[in-house]
Amino acid sequence: MEVNERLSTGNPKLDEMLGGGFIKGRTYLVTGETGVGKTILSLQFLLNGLTRNETCVYVTIDERIEGVLRGAESLGWNFWAFMEAGRFIPLELRLYASEARKYGKESRAFVDAIYNATRGRRFSRLVLDPVSALAQGAKDEFYVREYLREIITMIEERFGVTTLMTTDIPTGSKRMSRFMLEEFLASGVIVLGVRQVGGRLVRTIYVRKMRWSSMDSTMYVFVIEPEKGIVIAEPFDEYIQKLNTTHYNSLEKHMTNP
Repeated sequence: MEVNERLSTGNPKLDEMLGGGFIKGRTYLVTGETGVGKTILSLQFLLNGLTRNETCVYVTIDERIEGVLRGAESLGWNFWAFMEAGRFIPLELRLYASEARKYGKESRAFVDAIYNATRGRRFSRLVLDPVSALAQGAKDEFYVREYLREIITMIEERFGVTTLMTTDIPTGSKRMSRFMLEEFLASGVIVLGVRQVGGRLVRTIYVRKMRWSSMDSTMYVFVIEPEKGIVIAEPFDEYIQKLNTTHYNSLEKHMTNP
């Protein structure tokens, strides 16, 4: 593999913001509040690989695979065909406190589960959605951090794949991740958010961190469209300026034509 060889995110504008896409073999984090579009972005990343004849793995940690794939269908994305072809490998791993004795909550057991699901086949892209659910029920934060650290390190060393992990953060929180560790382990961090502007909710996206690469840290506005998924539009500042200009022109027109 070439030094800093790139892999597309499936979104041309996001690739540009990241300095050319994800660096192959590294781990990246998509963070934000619940329902902001993290899973859609991760599926968009996998779909890009699948359309390039790559083998991809999706690990859902707190939701049924069927529910995720049905949701993807609402966007016009058919993952079932890729699954039947054996190139899309979905896996459910819900390691809750009640299952701690069964799974041992060992990082090796988690990575082994991925290996067994792929039957040892090579794959290029991996999504863990969301890693914040991996340690649900665990009370020792130090243990949680070491658990995540071991999983991420082991995945990079064992599989050499490009990994995209998502994490939920509490609404209104200033944290970048649930355990304040994921962003330090990741080679790059993409932050999705929702802002209330003029009585409407506006989705935003920006790159918080990108190791070994230049990056565009501008905050942009994005929408979710059928077939396309996340579509990044203008910078947030320009969006606000456009709204203010439109509002000003509307007021001026009203005052001159009462």
